[in-house]
Amino acid sequence: MTVRGRSFDTYVALVTVAGCSLLVWFAAQPSLEAAASERAFGLLALLLLVGEVFPISVPRGGEVDELTASTTFAFALMIGFGTPAAVVAQVVASMIADILLHKSLWKVAFNAGQFALSLGAAGAVYHGLGGGMTLNSGSILPFLASAITFFLLNTIITDVAVAMSSGVAMGPYIAKDLVFQAQATLPLLALAPVVVAAVDESLWLIPLAAAPAVALWWGTRLALENARLAQELQRSLEQEQELNRMKDDFVAMVSHELRTPLTSIQGYIKTLRQLSSDLPPDQREAFLEAADRQGDRLRRLIEQLLVVGRLESHVEPLAVTPISIDRLTTNVVDELRMGTGGHVFDVRIDPNLPRIRSDEGKVHQILSNLVENALKYTPPDTHVAITADPAVGGIIVSVTDEGEGIPEEHRERIFERFYQVDGSATRRVGGTGLGLYICVKMAETLGGRLWLARSDDHGSVFSLFLPELPPGFEHEGEPNPGPDQSMTARV
Repeated sequence: MTVRGRSFDTYVALVTVAGCSLLVWFAAQPSLEAAASERAFGLLALLLLVGEVFPISVPRGGEVDELTASTTFAFALMIGFGTPAAVVAQVVASMIADILLHKSLWKVAFNAGQFALSLGAAGAVYHGLGGGMTLNSGSILPFLASAITFFLLNTIITDVAVAMSSGVAMGPYIAKDLVFQAQATLPLLALAPVVVAAVDESLWLIPLAAAPAVALWWGTRLALENARLAQELQRSLEQEQELNRMKDDFVAMVSHELRTPLTSIQGYIKTLRQLSSDLPPDQREAFLEAADRQGDRLRRLIEQLLVVGRLESHVEPLAVTPISIDRLTTNVVDELRMGTGGHVFDVRIDPNLPRIRSDEGKVHQILSNLVENALKYTPPDTHVAITADPAVGGIIVSVTDEGEGIPEEHRERIFERFYQVDGSATRRVGGTGLGLYICVKMAETLGGRLWLARSDDHGSVFSLFLPELPPGFEHEGEPNPGPDQSMTARV
């Protein structure tokens, strides 16, 4: 257990023990028995329970706050029937509501202790400043002081626990939450004297006096829901703007990527046409090879765009056949070896690794893209390792490079469509930002998964899980082919 965990457990235990001890003391007071015999007490306690059972959930960040109308009735009980009656009613209602809402045992106990301490302190302030069980002008100052005491204690006790459990800075978190809680809690506290005045007149007026609290609760709920919808709309607009920006960048980038090889091809061909008779055979052959490389680059780019279109339309077909990962990896390495900058391939795949059934073309394209990325983003004369290991339900293939690693702020987005870590016009490595997006989508099509397993100053590791068989396909009764007996190359 971490130090933070021990501190949190100790804090929760102290609040729970202190609050529950105070609750036991209040429960033994004679005034509680007298209050319990009053019909008005029972009605207010029932309204308090209803308020606790129907909270408003307010998501904020990774947490959920709960706002209830029970505060109004708890304070009305404190003024009209004394602190012991209010504390016992509030704690019992809180425990019943927490159990009905399936909260954990420690939360039930902590909330009970928190309410006992907060409401007990508020009652001590109210009666200590001369507040009585009937409202008059002399009760205004005690009421205000007790309301502020309850609000501060109730909020701070909870916020300390949340801050400790989540590891955030305690001071800024509490300060921010006090502002938020004040907007909902203080108006509910202000309605308590109205309920007390209604009790003094007639029990029949209590539901009528409770109407403002219910209206405030309902209005707050609608306001929060509208705020949530507004935030979602704002996020959607921001995402749409970001997508439009990325599309504009993509169009500019693709135009550049298409124009570059096309310009090179045209330049070589025009040179050959004009100077063919004057060029030596080896130079003509070099020009043709360069034009061929640029044509191949152009073809791969067009194929990428077509594949994205098919993946987006969910019309990418599967041709499922037995695959030897050992042989397939060897083919990928052989194809890419000529384009390396002195890189050394380290292929570590057991030739006895069982075959899987999948789409060989798609697996080949995924591995080829991953290895190409490793070659592009790592310095020359470094190692690119390819490994494969059995896993439950399939195999895991990993590609490891010795590059600079991917900055932490980009790791969540590298698989997004069009996204590039370096999106500037002067970036060192070209590309469309579609390679990893195509890989992850193809992996999903095969029933697999692609993820960034590690990235630091020593390099990056991309891992691909491939199932034994894509979902929706059944074995056709043929035996599982044996392993490819050829040895894996170490180059």
